[in-house]
Amino acid sequence: MEKLQQNQSYEWILGVDVSKDSIDACLVRQIDGQLFESKFHNNLSGFRHLKTWCKQMQCECDQHTLCCMEHTGLYTRLLVHYLVSREVKVWLEGSLQIKRSQGLIRGKSDKIDAQRIARYVENPMKLTTSIRRKLTKESGAN
Repeated sequence: MEKLQQNQSYEWILGVDVSKDSIDACLVRQIDGQLFESKFHNNLSGFRHLKTWCKQMQCECDQHTLCCMEHTGLYTRLLVHYLVSREVKVWLEGSLQIKRSQGLIRGKSDKIDAQRIARYVENPMKLTTSIRRKLTKESGAN
């Protein structure tokens, strides 16, 4: 496991809501907080479209990108491997932790969940020691 350095920052945050058939992505440019959103198939072709879309948004989807997603077991596995092979840092977080961090929120959709996941990561104060341990290059190997 690789620990996140306290002073390490990312140019892009990619919040991803993963389901069996699709992934909803919310890309946040850290400089100005601008959001970009899209939906892709949860398969290799969809991951390639995600990468192309990120590049269109000026994100190289590399070591300057932090991707956070809820750990959904098998549904996240292929995406994690795809991202890690492209040097994207992957942070798998429990859904309960994300929900508790945001308090009572009304309205739910995959698109909104992707936004909430991205916003969860945006605040550097949330990168506590216990959470930093979850950030690893090889998250999907388990």
